[in-house]
Amino acid sequence: MYYIGIDGGGTKTEAFLCDHDGRLIAKGVAGSTNIKSRSVEEVRKEIQQVMKALTCNLVKPEIEAIYVSTAGGDRVEDQERWKTWLLESLPEFSGMITVTNDAYGAIASGTFSLEGTVLIAGTGSIAYSISRNKPSIRAGGWGYLFGDGGSGYAIGRQALNVLTEMHDNIREKDEAFVRSMLSFLTLKNASEIITSIYEDGYPRLKIASLAKCVIMLGEQHNPIALRILDDACEALLKLVKVVHDDTKSIVLCGGLFQSELFRETFERKLEKSFAKLKVIYPELSPAVGACICALLTNSLITERMKKNLTSSYNKIEDSYT
Repeated sequence: MYYIGIDGGGTKTEAFLCDHDGRLIAKGVAGSTNIKSRSVEEVRKEIQQVMKALTCNLVKPEIEAIYVSTAGGDRVEDQERWKTWLLESLPEFSGMITVTNDAYGAIASGTFSLEGTVLIAGTGSIAYSISRNKPSIRAGGWGYLFGDGGSGYAIGRQALNVLTEMHDNIREKDEAFVRSMLSFLTLKNASEIITSIYEDGYPRLKIASLAKCVIMLGEQHNPIALRILDDACEALLKLVKVVHDDTKSIVLCGGLFQSELFRETFERKLEKSFAKLKVIYPELSPAVGACICALLTNSLITERMKKNLTSSYNKIEDSYT
């Protein structure tokens, strides 16, 4: 029997097919499946693309369970949409479909279970604590219009605010900051920003991508970039303080934590507030975590399954690079 795990992110969607022993067999990648930032039809097409990549080589797709861990996955309306679109791709499927928010796959990728505390800092941001014996605790995840503090989007937006204020002489100009930002956006001057952002097909993702530029400037010790990153880490720490519930570890996921500078900045702040809290950076992706969640619908994760998941994941990732 096969299991499918899907991680629907704000920037991309990643999915894996695995067998009952945890061996990953196929990988699928598509664009963002965030229903609140893309059209319903676009999301539907991305899901179909992922499912085709996972199942095209199966002679008889005997799939036991599908687990979707995605932004907004705890909203009933969005859960029903996902289930409808998945069944369109697998009309003969009769197993279990579970759709939850993106915290579940992230937690499982680090703990191999459905319990723990996680902080996700990517395009958006959310913190979640899940326990068998207590109600789940959540902070963040409100989206880019009035939430997502500490996220890639928040960093990019703050950087744009700084850039435009420099252009308007509201604050002192930092030539290195201005030059790097404009170069990243492939613009000649700041007056072109409005067209570049507002007429982009995916302005949210374009703004979030600016976090890469800010991190690069931070690595060069640019004081403004370092201040922006520090503000982001403070915002993320606030989320952790809300959800922390005497847990001994926290899983840190998302694109921002790929940066050594960002990790170190956040860990310093975390240690001041939670000196004994163990930080887990998962070796597996949240999409593999979603596979783990799918497997957990039928059995516990054994040590053999953990080894299979890790070794097969490394092989598949190597084949993609």
